[in-house]
Amino acid sequence: MLPVPKPRTVLPPFPNYTQIPPLLSVRAWWAVRAVVLATTLTIAALLIADPPIGLRIFWGIAIPLLPIFFFIAPGVWRNICPLAASNQLPRALKFTRAITPPPWLKRYSYAISISFFVIFVSLRKIGLQESGLWSGLLLLAVILSPFTGGMVFKGKSGWCSSICPLLPVQRVYGQTPFLLVANTHCQPCVGCAKNCYDFNPRVAYLADLHEDSSWSAGRKYFVAAFPGLILGFFRVPSVPKASIELIYGELALYVAASIAVFFLLDSFVRISTHKLTTLYAMAALNIFYWFAFPVIVKSISGAVSPMPLTWAARAVLLGLSVIWVVRTYRKEQVFLAQAKSPATAPTRGGGARADSIASHSMAARGKPEITFLPGDRRIMANAGQTLLEVAEANDLQIEAGCRMGICGADPVAIVAGMSNLSGISDDERATLERLGLAENTRMACCCRVNGPVSVSLTPEQPEVLRPSQVLRLDFDRAVERVVVVGNGIAGITAADYVRRNHPETSIDVIANEAYHLYNRMAITRLIYGRSAMQGLYLNPDAWYESRSITPWLNTRVQAIDRVAQEIVTGTGERLGYDRLILATGSSSTVPPIEGWGASGTFVLRSAEDALRVRAFAQLQGARRGVVAGGGLLGLEAAYALHKLGLATVVLERSERLLRRQLDARASQLLHRYLEGIGISIWTKAETAAVAANGRLAEVILTDSRETPADVLIVAAGISPNIDLARDAGLQVNKGIIVDAHMRTSDERIFAAGDAAEYPGQPVGLWPTAVDQGRVAGETAVKRTVSTYTGTVPVTVLKVVGVDLTSIGQFEPGSDQDEVIVSEDESALRYGKLVIADGRIVGAILLGYSREVAPVTSAVKQQWDITGVLGDLRAGRWDALERLGSGRVLSSVSVVGG
Repeated sequence: MLPVPKPRTVLPPFPNYTQIPPLLSVRAWWAVRAVVLATTLTIAALLIADPPIGLRIFWGIAIPLLPIFFFIAPGVWRNICPLAASNQLPRALKFTRAITPPPWLKRYSYAISISFFVIFVSLRKIGLQESGLWSGLLLLAVILSPFTGGMVFKGKSGWCSSICPLLPVQRVYGQTPFLLVANTHCQPCVGCAKNCYDFNPRVAYLADLHEDSSWSAGRKYFVAAFPGLILGFFRVPSVPKASIELIYGELALYVAASIAVFFLLDSFVRISTHKLTTLYAMAALNIFYWFAFPVIVKSISGAVSPMPLTWAARAVLLGLSVIWVVRTYRKEQVFLAQAKSPATAPTRGGGARADSIASHSMAARGKPEITFLPGDRRIMANAGQTLLEVAEANDLQIEAGCRMGICGADPVAIVAGMSNLSGISDDERATLERLGLAENTRMACCCRVNGPVSVSLTPEQPEVLRPSQVLRLDFDRAVERVVVVGNGIAGITAADYVRRNHPETSIDVIANEAYHLYNRMAITRLIYGRSAMQGLYLNPDAWYESRSITPWLNTRVQAIDRVAQEIVTGTGERLGYDRLILATGSSSTVPPIEGWGASGTFVLRSAEDALRVRAFAQLQGARRGVVAGGGLLGLEAAYALHKLGLATVVLERSERLLRRQLDARASQLLHRYLEGIGISIWTKAETAAVAANGRLAEVILTDSRETPADVLIVAAGISPNIDLARDAGLQVNKGIIVDAHMRTSDERIFAAGDAAEYPGQPVGLWPTAVDQGRVAGETAVKRTVSTYTGTVPVTVLKVVGVDLTSIGQFEPGSDQDEVIVSEDESALRYGKLVIADGRIVGAILLGYSREVAPVTSAVKQQWDITGVLGDLRAGRWDALERLGSGRVLSSVSVVGG
């Protein structure tokens, strides 16, 4: 059988570091770094111990070769730079404090780096390059400084991506490298810098130039001054031929003349600023090597450079420069074309998040302006972006959960411009009603901007705290007390709808966890984040009091006495009820694994589970993580371990990821992406045993394969918590059996969420729990019953760099069904619509964030799409947005019930 050729990977115009094929493994790069760092320290020693040799190597060879290195293969230098290795050593060894730089350092870091560079150049004119001692001490200080910065600040913000003197030069020449090499330092990216070069080298400089003037001015100023500084360096006499005052005075004149000509051309010549900076960079490089080539040859050979060799080197460099200019000009056209195209949702990796280069930096003039309060920070957005996307792309502090408005993690206050936002969906409206905040509240992830808006990231409280509006007053006055067991989203939704429909009854919510309702879908963030539970809570503190709901935290229900209509708590208290709602949730399922329970083995279902994983990984210095299960929770757990810094492997027992949510092609693209960011995926891999000697050491598979592990998380599925109901004599199967009104076999007891079993409905979906909780709460107290009609299964994967949604039926059900596919592999975009009888019955949307809301609404509300079918077949999926104009869009359902 012939081997199947691997598909050829086509890079997008501006690939980020996860999309660039690796040149060497991370381990190999660190070996090279060790050699380069040792060599640098040796040169420093030679400068002090044997100045003639040290000065010849350092000033005659090493320093003159750096610009050509930046010009040809800047990525290689960024990987092996001894300063970068020193800077990243604390991060690699995990003893950095990883503090976010203060705002003033972010704003002025480029000015600091330019100042360092100018000081460094000018010191050579007043005797530095003739003094081995001072050169050696300076080199040692420059090695120690980034190490100190790495101990204090996160990522590369302590030196390499902020104040390094070489950074301005690298950014200018690195934008169109002849050899593109991926950064391997930042695994994973922690978003330490805006428009990060290491994240996306080809677009970083252009993104800088297209920022607001306060940001781009420093970049233009450096390039404007650069040729003059270089020419002045070689033309102005050094000490002792000239005084220090004369040297600095003449250098300043050269720089001033260079800047003046630049801004004169920028003002009056019809050429873009980027093209002008490119020409200036070319001029500076060729001026430098016009003078430097003879010095380099002399330092290497010890003889004067032959003129033919010097002229040949100058000619070759000029030819390469022309090629570089042409390629750089062409890149600008692609950049501007993308800037004008509809924005895709930025991914969330922090600061320089997976696509943070594009969202704000590519915003063009005339696009909607968002003003964030307080502080009046004004940001140009792309029409159609959500407020959450804009806030995250610009490093504003905002929580994020399901990203579809259902969880309630990101409420904001719209101070002005409410009419310039997209309409409120049914699901968003239900969430806003549950939160009970002021009327100007919107969910940031739901509202897309179409015009100027003023936003406060702190939502406002209503003038008078009161329960949500009572929808109907047909409540049963005989129901005087309702007890809800469970304070997940199903239980809290049930309690909320009980109060909405019955203003008089007493409501008690019994929770076995120590926390009020929190965003269970975001618990993986507790593994790698530093804010613990802060931001995960979904209801304000006053929510329970304003609705006269009594919460019982950290309380277990031991039994249900159906005859006496009482529940018995673990403390022996008995609490009577007229109606009882069981929202006891589910627990993680662990398949038979020999050795399970050893230190380092975990499940992940609650906040406490996530906090235990984080604590263990820190205490034990964990380096390797394994996740058994390639479902949604398993992939999110794997990403959390990856973000924590562990080398992570996912074990999926089937032949591909997310079989229940994705087709084979979408699964293949997702697999490739996850491996691209450093998460290993093993398919047809089932865990059989763990090897442990006091703590976990290895995971052993059923086919005898082994993988080392310090942490094992099993995410193999869930099972409903039915013990309480079964012991009370209620009818149970896998879950608590309920009818369409969420009644159990006892008409006074209801069940909802993961614990309930209703035919054909998936367990573990947050919106299923919401819908069932609403029906249970209403039916428990109303005279007329509510009916549960089912929930369209919609799932979202929340991994940085991926916008992935699966809706309904993603494979055709018959030969009459039509399938429409749109794919752009280079941009990690794959869209699939399944159409039956003129209606969309299911979809897969990978990288199609803007289409999620209209497609989901089309599936949920069964839109007749025959009128736009031609557009959909032609790839014009925005036709669904036009079709949905005037309709109420439905939000998306996500995992995490």
